[in-house]
Amino acid sequence: MPNSKTNQKTSQANSTSSEAEILALRKEIEQLRLENAAAYEKLNTQQAIHKNFEVSHSRFEAIFYQSVLGQKIISADLKITQVNEALQRMMGYSKAELIGTRITEFAHPDFVLDWQALQKKLWEEQIPSFQIETCLLNKDGTSFWCRVTSILFQDQDATLGFTIVENIDKRKLLELELKKLYDNQETIMHMVAHDLKSPINNIMMAARLLKENLEESGEKRQEKAEQILSYVNLISETSDRALHLISELLLIGEIESRYLTLEETDLKDYIQLHLNSLRIVAERKCISLMFHHTGKPVFAAIDRDKFRWVLENLLSNAVKFSQENGQISLTLKEVGGKKMLQVQDNGIGIPAELLATVFQKFTKARRQGTNGSPRQVGAIHCQTDNRRAQGQGMD
Repeated sequence: MPNSKTNQKTSQANSTSSEAEILALRKEIEQLRLENAAAYEKLNTQQAIHKNFEVSHSRFEAIFYQSVLGQKIISADLKITQVNEALQRMMGYSKAELIGTRITEFAHPDFVLDWQALQKKLWEEQIPSFQIETCLLNKDGTSFWCRVTSILFQDQDATLGFTIVENIDKRKLLELELKKLYDNQETIMHMVAHDLKSPINNIMMAARLLKENLEESGEKRQEKAEQILSYVNLISETSDRALHLISELLLIGEIESRYLTLEETDLKDYIQLHLNSLRIVAERKCISLMFHHTGKPVFAAIDRDKFRWVLENLLSNAVKFSQENGQISLTLKEVGGKKMLQVQDNGIGIPAELLATVFQKFTKARRQGTNGSPRQVGAIHCQTDNRRAQGQGMD
């Protein structure tokens, strides 16, 4: 009997132990099921993320490689890691020639600091995006203006810069031209204000003195007739000077116009036609003006109005800086298929210290002509060779 009870207790203990084990096993199975469900859900999420990434990457590649704008990806040390065809065409380099190089290698020497500024702003100061307007060099050595926009983005453990390069050469050149025109306009205004002040003051002074003399009695006015004439001459000469200055300013604007109306013209006949008025100016200083040519037509495509202004400017300067009874030689010839017009005089020449500024507009390097103070034309005794003053051909 005792043995039966002992066996019963043992059986009950074993049954309790089995139930506990089964319960623990069920809990473990339930935990594994939950973990498996979570793992399956995570897998589905990762697959969805991966699929979305592939779609996004495909879209990025389509935008990057098919864009008409130059695009590249650069690292923190400004090395090019990727580049599209538009930028290759823009710069004239192949993909292999660009990838792995630093963008500063293609920067114009005067604009390398632009890229250093971009590098500092993006990777040191962590600004999300940065834009510069700079100059890049093409493979053929020419340069072009471009607008560069860089945006930071994360790629695994690296921070890269997605960069758009837009050619703005035409716009930038137009801006520079407009700035140049504005600066010239400012210079012209200052020059007009300065150079017109003196002749206008002279006109006002001469007019006032003339009025005072005319208001005096008839007998006294007769005694000062010569003085009155000098005031009239001063007004005339000063007015001519002011008018000439205004004409020169208008001439500068016209000559610098990019619009030309070219006409095939016989330069020999054209120059001869316009020399008469210039000879009148030369004869006031008893200067002979000779025109040398072969007698044969010399044709060239010119803007007739602008060419006339250039011709008159050259010859009027030659007259201005030539002494009385001097001579000016104008020679027309063809050299190596090109037409050459040469102006030569025996005037005072150009000082060595002014040679560097000869072709600069609005330079302050000026000098007085040989006229000196105003004089009456009739007081000059001319000794000219009439034949030479009328010009001649060259054999």
